[in-house]
Amino acid sequence: MGLTALQEAITRMDDIKRTTGPETRNGTQWEVQLSAEPRREWLELFKLSRESSAATVPQRVVFDRTTAFFKSDEQHVEHWIQSIDKWIASTNARYASSLDKASRERATREDAETKEKERIRALNERFKNL
Repeated sequence: MGLTALQEAITRMDDIKRTTGPETRNGTQWEVQLSAEPRREWLELFKLSRESSAATVPQRVVFDRTTAFFKSDEQHVEHWIQSIDKWIASTNARYASSLDKASRERATREDAETKEKERIRALNERFKNL
């Protein structure tokens, strides 16, 4: 596996999914388990999720490894879960898009570097007997 493929394999991750329903120990602090630990870039995109309301805001979700925490009274838990699921789905899509864009940019850059190396090699070959 080349370095670029290795970097991409490390950077790519499966979509994050919520794997449990909400659980609480005190009726106000809730938690849900996630399918994987989100990367820093994914978390940054999650916090920028646009769809929110007065009761649910993505910046109020706290992540600790594969657990997401939020505070809510019991009347708003269902709304929080619906919102979190929407935010996760949109974040997965935006994260995948950003990885694809970075991959395309890297391929373009590598192609330009390869062409430049070939041009330099051809110049050296052309003038080697002078």
